[in-house]
Amino acid sequence: MILQVKNGNYSYTKPKKGETPNFLYTNDINFELHPGEILSVLGPNGAGKTTLLKCMMGLLKWGTGSTLLDGKPLTSLNSKDVWKKIGYVPQASQMTFSYSILELVTMGRAIYIRAFAQPSKKDQELALEALELVGIKHLANQACTAVSGGELQLALIARTLVAEPEILVLDEPESHLDMQKQKVILQTIKKLVKVKGLACIINTHYANHAFYLGDKVLMVAKELPVITGNVFDIMTEAHILNYFQIDVKRLRNEIDGQVYETMVPTYFGIENNGDEPK
Repeated sequence: MILQVKNGNYSYTKPKKGETPNFLYTNDINFELHPGEILSVLGPNGAGKTTLLKCMMGLLKWGTGSTLLDGKPLTSLNSKDVWKKIGYVPQASQMTFSYSILELVTMGRAIYIRAFAQPSKKDQELALEALELVGIKHLANQACTAVSGGELQLALIARTLVAEPEILVLDEPESHLDMQKQKVILQTIKKLVKVKGLACIINTHYANHAFYLGDKVLMVAKELPVITGNVFDIMTEAHILNYFQIDVKRLRNEIDGQVYETMVPTYFGIENNGDEPK
């Protein structure tokens, strides 16, 4: 399943006849994503990243251009077929109803369940498999209002996986989580892409997460061109300064056979006066 965006752009308001649309981005967006690849959408607050994701999936209509699945425009496909191919994990919010984690995940099978029918044994088995894949099967009977933010985020990912999509789209899945929970979310995403052969799009604020996830980056900011390409080509000191208004140093280290590529803001630097930092 190849996802393509061709000449995509968006306008919040519909222009009057004869007017030029006030597009969100200064240039049209073009990219393609293959199975087993991760695209990190990176940019500051207010840059339109969530809007971009919604346009990619057809939840919002492009002002110009289109999204294609295996060469077919998304708009030409039945919506039910689209949501069998694309799994969307929105930003996590506090749950109102005390469903169990298993019930929450089983809801992801709704697209396969007839109206007024109950989930089948197979649906529940698939839900348990999805929970095991993201590492929280032991929480199946816990109320979704009683688990941590990171555990709820993993449950929402499992709810999306149980529909067996080929493309996984996540909107800031690691936001508002501590470092340990962020690590679990990122490791889970990489595992899913490798094990399931998914194509994945993740909207994030974190430059270093884009390095860890690898593959491709699409960078956006107000009144700047959208740029996309290989993570190591796009993630430069100059681009971070231009798009995030922050001066950074890009560091690369090899320790115990592992390569660490990271961006460090220069204001974290400590003056070297010959003594160990205190």
